[in-house]
Amino acid sequence: MDKIISLEFKYHSRMYYALIRTKEDRDMRLHSITIMNGDLERLLYGNHVIVEKEGCFQSALPVMNKQIGDLKQSIINALCRHLQATRRYRANNSQL
Repeated sequence: MDKIISLEFKYHSRMYYALIRTKEDRDMRLHSITIMNGDLERLLYGNHVIVEKEGCFQSALPVMNKQIGDLKQSIINALCRHLQATRRYRANNSQL
């Protein structure tokens, strides 16, 4: 079953929000991004998937534009922070 989270991220010194749908696909996870800002969503159009494999994150498609690369990197950084915090929370609560 797909998992959906709301994620806050910083891009060019401003805060934005995105919905991230995570799908398990064999030995990797696919994170599909929907940005809650029309201009940034259009910028990411067609290049909105991040692949997570063996703990490493990368764009599913080559990034041909620095602006798109910076945007995706901002989202990847926020996603990594979210996943680390979630794992710590689960680890602490599983010991109760």
